[in-house]
Amino acid sequence: MMKLPQSIQHFQTDAALLLKKGEVLAIEFSGPTYQIHIKDPAIKESIWVFMQLNNRGLIKDSFCSCEHYEDHLSCEHIAAAYLTIFNNHSQPLHIRYEQSIWKVLTFLYSQIVAEPDLLQKKQKNKFVFSQNEQQIFSIEALTADSNKQLKELLFTRPFETEETSIKFSNLTPDQIKLWKKGKATDDIKYIFSFWNDLGKWLQFLQEKHYPYVITFDYSSTGIPNFIHIDFEQIKLGFSLKEQDLPEIIPALATINSPLKVYDGEENFIKDIVFDEQIGHFHINFKTEDLLEQKPELKQKGIIVDRWVFMPNDGFYLKEPNKKYFEKILDQESVSNVFSNNFSLLKRFLINETIHYESHPLQYHLFFDSNWNLRIKAYLETPDDLQGKYSKLYDAWAYKENDGFYKIEGSLFPDVETIISKNQVSEFVTQNRTWLSHIEGFQTHLANIESQLNYKLSKKGVLTFTKKIVKRNAIGHAKEFGSWIYVKGQGFYSKISTPSAYPINPDISIPAEQISVFIKMNKEELRIIPQFFTKKCPLEKVGVVITLSKKNLITVEPEFIFFPEYGYKNVRIFDDYTYIENEGFCEIPYELRLPENYRTSQEIKAEGFQNFLQFELDKLRKFATRIDPKLEAPEFLLLVAEKIVKDEEAGKGWYNLQLYYQTERGKIPIIEFWTSLKQKQKFLLSKYGCIDLRNKRFDWIKVLGKNRLNKDTNILSLTTLELIRLNAFDEIEVQSSELAPNLLKELTEFKMPKEANIDGLQGQLRSYQNVGLQWLWFLYQHGLSGLLCDDMGLGKTHQSMALFAAVINEFKEKKSEKTPRFLVICPTSVIYHWQEKIKKFFPNLHVLVYHGNQRDQEELEKPYDVLLTSYGIWRMEVDRLSPITFEVAVFDEIQIAKNHNSRLHSALLNVEAQMCLGLTGTPIENRLRELKSLFDIVLPMYMPSDSDYKDFFVKPIERSHDEGKQNLLKRFIKPFVLRRKKEDVLLDLPEKTEEISYCDLTHSQAVLYAEVLSQSKEQVMRQVEAGEGPIPYIHIFAILSALKQICNHPASYLKQPEAYKSYTSGKWELFTELLSEARDSGQKVVVFSQYIAMLKIIELYLQEHGIGYAIIKGSTTNRAEQLERFNHDPSCEVFIGSLQASGLGVDLTAASIVIHYDRWWNAARENQATDRVHRIGQTRGVQVFKLVTKGTFEEKIDAMISRKKQLMEETVSVDDKEIIKMFNREEIMDLLKNIEIPETL
Repeated sequence: MMKLPQSIQHFQTDAALLLKKGEVLAIEFSGPTYQIHIKDPAIKESIWVFMQLNNRGLIKDSFCSCEHYEDHLSCEHIAAAYLTIFNNHSQPLHIRYEQSIWKVLTFLYSQIVAEPDLLQKKQKNKFVFSQNEQQIFSIEALTADSNKQLKELLFTRPFETEETSIKFSNLTPDQIKLWKKGKATDDIKYIFSFWNDLGKWLQFLQEKHYPYVITFDYSSTGIPNFIHIDFEQIKLGFSLKEQDLPEIIPALATINSPLKVYDGEENFIKDIVFDEQIGHFHINFKTEDLLEQKPELKQKGIIVDRWVFMPNDGFYLKEPNKKYFEKILDQESVSNVFSNNFSLLKRFLINETIHYESHPLQYHLFFDSNWNLRIKAYLETPDDLQGKYSKLYDAWAYKENDGFYKIEGSLFPDVETIISKNQVSEFVTQNRTWLSHIEGFQTHLANIESQLNYKLSKKGVLTFTKKIVKRNAIGHAKEFGSWIYVKGQGFYSKISTPSAYPINPDISIPAEQISVFIKMNKEELRIIPQFFTKKCPLEKVGVVITLSKKNLITVEPEFIFFPEYGYKNVRIFDDYTYIENEGFCEIPYELRLPENYRTSQEIKAEGFQNFLQFELDKLRKFATRIDPKLEAPEFLLLVAEKIVKDEEAGKGWYNLQLYYQTERGKIPIIEFWTSLKQKQKFLLSKYGCIDLRNKRFDWIKVLGKNRLNKDTNILSLTTLELIRLNAFDEIEVQSSELAPNLLKELTEFKMPKEANIDGLQGQLRSYQNVGLQWLWFLYQHGLSGLLCDDMGLGKTHQSMALFAAVINEFKEKKSEKTPRFLVICPTSVIYHWQEKIKKFFPNLHVLVYHGNQRDQEELEKPYDVLLTSYGIWRMEVDRLSPITFEVAVFDEIQIAKNHNSRLHSALLNVEAQMCLGLTGTPIENRLRELKSLFDIVLPMYMPSDSDYKDFFVKPIERSHDEGKQNLLKRFIKPFVLRRKKEDVLLDLPEKTEEISYCDLTHSQAVLYAEVLSQSKEQVMRQVEAGEGPIPYIHIFAILSALKQICNHPASYLKQPEAYKSYTSGKWELFTELLSEARDSGQKVVVFSQYIAMLKIIELYLQEHGIGYAIIKGSTTNRAEQLERFNHDPSCEVFIGSLQASGLGVDLTAASIVIHYDRWWNAARENQATDRVHRIGQTRGVQVFKLVTKGTFEEKIDAMISRKKQLMEETVSVDDKEIIKMFNREEIMDLLKNIEIPETL
């Protein structure tokens, strides 16, 4: 980080902290004048800083609205503002802007497009300007915030006055008059134009490191003639005229451009010399020609003024601008050369030395024999600048035969200043404040015979007295107008009036008010002899911060004086020290303790949080010692010294000896438990200060007394608790070999004994066997989980393998009872489960408890598997929940994702040793549904609803917090097994997908436009208003209507029987695809979500004598329909809705899938496709997704894809109410892109 000017250097740390925390909210500037808005967290207020810089980049003037500035004329906000202005660059922001491409382009265009009214609105958030029917400028806002800012920039600009705008601050009165009369120069017009504000907006985006892309278009001659600038927030385009390129080319070096700028002006310079006699620099150039040096430039380059353009590379400087260099070096002052071209001097100046470190310029004052006052400047000794050619150049001093010195505190332009005898009186009056600092030349407002003295009592009371001095007691004096000079004492006023005593001789100032009194009367007090002393006796200050035996935090101030003051009586009054017989001295800022800690302080327990969180960091730079108990440890690891199975407690219990390890030692868990039970917020011990409010310690809060042995620090945890703890706070094992292996077994799901699945018909594939071992691990440890394999990978088969393993274990243990299993599934797949169990496990007795014929008495009879539906369980939960099962399987468990539903509540009452959820999409809407599924299979594993929302949902869904996302992955990983088809079924035939496009017919387009014009504007106004909830129902209704029109007008009008009376581009495409498929002898599966569309397809098939099967929501003979399609060669087509036939069916007889209309949920489309592309499929599968061009169907897919990413990264994917996942901005973006079809 750059070094601050000396006057504010001591604020460097505090200022850097403000920047790091992002407390600088906004910055405005016009030329070297700045206004910066800062939020100060310490005082919880907004602060405004005003600052002007000189041409050397130093502070010329400044002001801050904080209280500290009022007292000290400097503060950390001034320092933070200065750092912000430079932003780690060598030049301040206004100089960087002047040199930027943003300034160059916007200035050029300010002379072409003077007012925003000349811009043409192309779209809602895009504006262009054209000349001769050719677009030469465009600007488009890409986000809601940038759209708002663009509108304010162009159309709602505030009226600017001298009182309200910073832009007037650097203008002369004459310039302001001309501007008001409309006769301003182009430069002044630009300052007040929208182009200037646009340029600064782009500059700020670049300064804040927002990504951007620069591209160019080229003329027929190969020269760039258009620049495209794409930020995430805004997109712009500028036409580039060839005559403007010499001005634009150097500015390209300020951005990341594909065309580089090889300016190399410096490469033409030989050296620079300084002529001390005339006080000017001279430059000498090399003689080589660039084109002769680089033949490739001569052959392929295009000459553009002083530049050579190489296509696909950039611009090379052909020759230096000698006139420019000669002007800046020979004609400008030495001071300006140092300010503006310092880098050139550093590199090329050969005959003089540059001393970079700043030297304070000092002054020697004396009277000559004619009583002229002479003031000589010097660096170290009074005559070191007296050489013939030594000279001051503003911020630099030239010392003959020694070179240039950087100086501070220059008051006079020349090395020696002579004040003639006749002008001394006026000079003293004008400079009395400066003279009051110079020994022997101080000014005294009281006359020579009357002086003011002061006294400080032992109790610290400050009083003043008037002292009369006889004239004959005064030494040699010389009169200068209204002043009398006394050698060694300074200047006394000749006139004695009551006003000559600015301090009332009769007042008394108590000790606690002395510091404030001195600050308010500093200048007046300087005239009192020996009131101030130059040197502060404090060498350093500090605080000692400890934790007392009474459990109080104590802060003791320490004041260390320079050795020579050890025997003197030094007293401290807030910001001032007082040395007896010498006077007061202001304590430098860096030696001032924070106001509240200049005396001893004790902080009680209720104040610990505020002190440790906020105050300790402020005191750290002063602390000579901080009690280790108050310092947070560098690391805190959860360590296990012992992990053993607790055989006495039964299956799934462990005994652990846990500690938290810091660099200072190990803290037993019992100490945390005790502190938490006492509701302490911090654990303060020799191992450090630990914040007990951290969520990582929540698991300790809920531990019961019986879980923790206070004497041995042995902790009892279930397998589930141990795995959850290790997910949240990874355990490091530091003990015998057994313990690490045991934890590894738990975290890597390793079982010493494989599952025995004798009795299960058929073979498991290798990946299915892996799934079985995972299920067996869960069962053996009393755990449950979610099997989330892709559809078609055999989740049913793996579940039955688990049944077999459990049955065989019961047999091996010779148990008197037999295990009983529960399968709850959607009604649509009960047949599927019944058939699968019958095929692969014929010896199991299955009780199908479903339908109107279900018999409650059958529940009392022996059975191995109870097979029922979610609807039956919900209705008869009171009757079914008392039955206990060894394993309960919830097929398509995502059906119960709504935690507020009766079904979810009913499933919580299932009594089973192990619960297994099966689904291809374990998370369907938001992360909240993931918790709902876990609450069914693993009750109490997930955090509470509020904690889960705060800890996972908000950080991941709103802020895309990768840390929390990874933690959630670790948290659920042991209990979720997810394999994708492409990863495990390497021998599955290929699946190819393609989007098949069609156009609206004219009649479709008319209907589409009519529906759109009736509904869109009203909904858009409601969404744009930003008030109230987003009208998702209305939006979904509009989009559904448009989607059905795209399908077939007869579907939208609910007139399927009259489908031949209407035309549809998609229908024509569908019939062509169907015809081709039939000609190739392949069976076809067609999905649509609309009943009317299914009816149209059904009518068409009937009319053309094409055999088909159909499953809709109302279909009762599902098994018959599937049997016919899969085994009857004359049944060529299967038609169905995604909801009714997208799950739990086998359609491998087909090899072509047509999604007639796109489902909002891509995962559901994939599930439906997987009915065909699954185990048993022997042919490649072709998937066609029909999309109507020029309609919203083209645009919705990209938006859905963006929303899928979050959930896929966590477990799986999306939801059927996908529209509700879009925020207001995304909805607006979608609606605005639904346009009247171009077909019209």
